[in-house]
Amino acid sequence: MILVKGAEVPPLQKAAVLRRKIVEELASKAGLPVPFPVEIQSGPCTFEGSAAWVFINSYVPGTDLTSIVRPLAPGQDSELVHEIGQATGVSLAVLHSTSKTLVKARHEEVAGSVDQDIFSQKTILTRQELLARRVREASKITALDDREIRRARSLAGSFTNRFRATGRHAVGETLGCLIHTDLHGGNIILDTSAPPQSRIASFIDDQLSVGDSGYDIASIQNWAFEVMDEQSFTTFIRGLEIGYRSLIPHYTMRNSDLLLYLTDRSLGRLAYYARSSPKWVEPYGSERLIRHLDLLDKIASTATSPDSFTDPFATVRRLAT
Repeated sequence: MILVKGAEVPPLQKAAVLRRKIVEELASKAGLPVPFPVEIQSGPCTFEGSAAWVFINSYVPGTDLTSIVRPLAPGQDSELVHEIGQATGVSLAVLHSTSKTLVKARHEEVAGSVDQDIFSQKTILTRQELLARRVREASKITALDDREIRRARSLAGSFTNRFRATGRHAVGETLGCLIHTDLHGGNIILDTSAPPQSRIASFIDDQLSVGDSGYDIASIQNWAFEVMDEQSFTTFIRGLEIGYRSLIPHYTMRNSDLLLYLTDRSLGRLAYYARSSPKWVEPYGSERLIRHLDLLDKIASTATSPDSFTDPFATVRRLAT
């Protein structure tokens, strides 16, 4: 059950209607899993004395990916790690490929249901500057020592200057599909007790937007890089690639966009733990923030042509290992 109130109600109502249509279209395609829990009903209600809206979705059996991988020892259960990567890749490709047709056919309707501007070049660069400023001004960042904090501040400053100085990072020229926008292991549910061939990765807590599918791909790889050891990370990404390419076989994205999205997610993680009191802390905590510093270091030293295209799975593997 999801309950919302205030200004968030109207846009979420519209997004819920759109999501139902997506689920219906997905369900009509034989053999394709449905990446969202099915909505059972929704309607107005009162919460804490204010008008609100409640959404009741079907129960999704399983466990979030973060909870699945957290107890694994380095290199443990590589077959399972590969399978959860593959299931995630298939469901992600279903969302992107199916919604592309929907967005094209119902452009005006979709435009009124989701925020199309959230991933424009201007807004993503503005957000990145805000994240970088929070990191630079932080008196402390949980789990980082003084030397690492100085390193984080230096990297945040270099990315702010890099992306502001060049207007070549034309993010998401083709805003052609619906994306989750906050894809990490805590927002993906998988039933590992089911046979591998019938496992469906379900996405929860989506902030549905029209945007570049590459943002979701960068986001889930960024999460895996933080929480997994090198061997498990490589195994997960190979599974993710196999699953995604089973439906979208020739996918590439601009190298400059991929680097920008990875930077955005890593700066966001650092900025989250730069706050004085995070509202919620992931089950794996902040002890692996150092990995984001390593990734940002590698991105900062990467020279790339803004118009070159790349295999995003191979590129992230190369950066991360």
